Parts: sequence; C-alpha cells; structure tokens
Amino acid sequence: MSSWLGPDAGHPRCAEAGMVSVIVVLENPGSPDLVMVHAAPSAPDVPGDPGPLTACGIDTTEMVTYPWQPSRPGQRWWQPELRDRVRPRCDQAVRVA
Repeated sequence: MSSWLGPDAGHPRCAEAGMVSVIVVLENPGSPDLVMVHAAPSAPDVPGDPGPLTACGIDTTEMVTYPWQPSRPGQRWWQPELRDRVRPRCDQAVRVA
C-alpha cells in the first residue's frame, strides 16, 4: 500500500505538521446493517474533506464523513464502537503508512 499518511495520522495536529490526516468515512450510511468504516486521506485543497479514494481504493463520492478524531497519537483512527465495521484493508493501509 502507498504511505499517504504521516506517523501521527488521524491526530488533529497532523495538518499543522504538514502531514495528511485520516478522515473517517462511512460507506452505505443509509443502511445501518451494511455500514462499513473506511479511512481516507484529507483532500489537498479542502482540509477536513476526504480525498477521492479511501485507503483501500474505493471512491469516496457517495460516502459520508464521520466526525471523529483520535484524542492522542497512537490511538486507533476509528472510534472503538465502530470496530466491527472497519474495512480491514483500510485499517491495514493506515497501520503500514
């Protein structure tokens, strides 16, 4: 996978340090039983908005941004309550970045 994330990805200070932050996006938000949680880099021209593709390569156009950020470096990019919905390929891409 490409390393599009900095070492503290997902932490609010990432943008200040010039690193790309993780934006949490939801796939199928209208179908609670089918929701999948993805990681996307922030859009280069609009910080806080997801880039065009998730870490696992899926188009983010139809996805919804989930308003959550880890509170400290080293914490998972996804909210603990969503662990069963995290897309494994996105999680792996963030871990190796």
